[in-house]
Amino acid sequence: MAANGTLTTLVSFNRVNGAWPRAGLVQGTDGSFYGTSFGGGANGIGTAFQVAGNGALNTLISFGTTNGAYPQGRLAQGKDGSFYGTTFSGGANDSGTVFKMTTGGTPTTLHSFTGLGDGANPRADLVQGNDGNFYGTTYLGSANGYGTVFQITPSGTFTPLVSFNGVNGANPAGGLVQGSDGNFYGTTEQG
Repeated sequence: MAANGTLTTLVSFNRVNGAWPRAGLVQGTDGSFYGTSFGGGANGIGTAFQVAGNGALNTLISFGTTNGAYPQGRLAQGKDGSFYGTTFSGGANDSGTVFKMTTGGTPTTLHSFTGLGDGANPRADLVQGNDGNFYGTTYLGSANGYGTVFQITPSGTFTPLVSFNGVNGANPAGGLVQGSDGNFYGTTEQG
């Protein structure tokens, strides 16, 4: 959309190239836009894609259950140039994944959630902290079943940081933001 409100449709999703994008786009350092769709693709359970400014769409990943399914959060481009994101389900335990994707679309599953102490079903964006690690939330899972806050390194070392118990909050659906004081801030949907 131009600043004056003139709207131009760049891509129409058709279930083959993706369907139901839920998260916003992120502009990569190469000038292209990157995003995910919740459905569609070769397996019907979501895609990661690249869109050029002229609307040329390149489907980079068609998610399959082993590498994740149904991505909901926005991608984050890391300082290394790769993109990082989460899927709501799929992975080794069907509880979601954290994945890394090159700009060419090569995916790597960094973590498959178990639904236990590490959490399950992430819905929100990842954020890269000042320390170079990524931080995120899971909507469910943990010792109490109310979700978690976690840290993951770009190489995949995973550390659960907070287990929500209902008193300190429950079911974080949104992402975190790092404040100027270095702390992370976020919300929970319930609790």
